Amino acid sequence: MDDFENFDTLFAADRSFAYGEQTITKILKSRRSVDNELLIEKLLKTLGVERPHDFYPPRSNQTLRDLHSQIIDSPSPNHHKQSLLYYILKDIPDNNSTASSFARAVYLPEKYRIFIDGIWLLDRGDFENALDYLTEPVLIPTFPEEILYILCTHPDQRDDQLPLAYYYTVSPAVTTPKVIAALFSKLALSSVTDAFFWSRKQGETSHKNLFEQLITTVLNGPEGADRARRSVELIHLPFSKEEETWFETYLTDGKGKSLPGAKDAITVRGMTSGKSITMAGLAEANTGKSDHTMEWSSLGSSYEQDSMTSAR
Repeated sequence: MDDFENFDTLFAADRSFAYGEQTITKILKSRRSVDNELLIEKLLKTLGVERPHDFYPPRSNQTLRDLHSQIIDSPSPNHHKQSLLYYILKDIPDNNSTASSFARAVYLPEKYRIFIDGIWLLDRGDFENALDYLTEPVLIPTFPEEILYILCTHPDQRDDQLPLAYYYTVSPAVTTPKVIAALFSKLALSSVTDAFFWSRKQGETSHKNLFEQLITTVLNGPEGADRARRSVELIHLPFSKEEETWFETYLTDGKGKSLPGAKDAITVRGMTSGKSITMAGLAEANTGKSDHTMEWSSLGSSYEQDSMTSAR
């Protein structure tokens, strides 16, 4: 299709086509869930389209024509323009028939089609299917931090493993503070140990903040055996001297002092680090403000038994 620059040819099946009210409402709702900017709007900006909100979603046939003109008038390469048009054609409620025909007609490169399929699904909140496309090896990661942040924070995305699947598959560089914090929250829920070592790879300031975030995530988790297990995992981590100081300061004088089991965590940590703390001392700590749901005494006894076994 050499004449994709002609709107009436591109929309030959319905030259008066306009987005339905229900479609517009869904798109606007999706936009509000992602810091008020969809991935398609980020792409439009890369083509030089100013104020994408004015054109997408198009409220009328004329606005759709204006959007088409904005894309066509861009100095970008044709396959970039065609990729954006492919996205828009996917909005037509015809089971992707028009979009697929267009992609074949203009010989849209596979990696561009796969990427657009992925972000279109992500913009629509179909996270799992979106990842099937966005983790394809053929793709060069585009907007990886933005995609990761959406997977971590979107209110309708409740699978904590999806952002980790994307992160470990794509291996994007994560440098934006809000994305680091969002990703770390998922890492901390998935594996205390992995999150701990990952935090060490960040800058010193981020490292300290993430270390404290990890403590909060673990001790403030839902009551029960899982919190107890994760708390013991945290306490047995190989802290550096600096991290040891952060741990004690955060739980005694910092924001973490009111966390469930804060005093107990310091006491049991003293045992693991070789400090002179007896079980009697642990029992005394547990008579103060502590979290009995964690069963620190039995966990401490288990630790002592493990230590004796290791020493044999």
